[in-house]
Amino acid sequence: MPANVQRTTVSARHPDGGLSTIGATDQRLIQLDDAQYETSQGPCLAVLEPHEPIFLEDAGQDGDGAWEHFTCTAADLGIHSTLSMHVPTDTGQVAASLNFYAKRRLELGDDQMRIADGFAQQLAAAIMGVDAYKSTARLAHDMAEAMRSRAVIEQAKGILMADHHIDAEQAFQKLEQLSQHSNMKLRDVARRLVQERMKPDAG
Repeated sequence: MPANVQRTTVSARHPDGGLSTIGATDQRLIQLDDAQYETSQGPCLAVLEPHEPIFLEDAGQDGDGAWEHFTCTAADLGIHSTLSMHVPTDTGQVAASLNFYAKRRLELGDDQMRIADGFAQQLAAAIMGVDAYKSTARLAHDMAEAMRSRAVIEQAKGILMADHHIDAEQAFQKLEQLSQHSNMKLRDVARRLVQERMKPDAG
């Protein structure tokens, strides 16, 4: 099926539980995904959890009526065969499925299934790569912010040491007291102290 089908979508469930199509080779097919999100029923949702692939040779016919909205939408769009694959992302951040859609009835053999599985594996690697990048970016941002906070705290300590003729430990304790009394974070107290000292004299 994948070798003959150019129409695919990628469905995702986000950490907040929201559902969306994060990729589509034909924007019209997002309607078919949306039909499943609206009813919380359909093959692209069933395979978000580890699940065997779901192949529907005739998606326009739903024998037991379980996926009626999906079935009607598939018929309206002229979609006959569908294949939904679980994407093994191994991440708690997002669950995904890869969906193949065909406008004619197709039979699915072992070779086609292996190709589809290969696509799902590649997609999983791409998603995990993005997830890893975001994690690294967040870590880098947090480290940079920590360094900036430390620098401003050291500046504030220096100001207090000079003003009150105290040592570094006493200056830090004074910052902690100011933080508690003002109900502000220590770094914010330090930043305000430094900013006030840097203001030009009113006179």
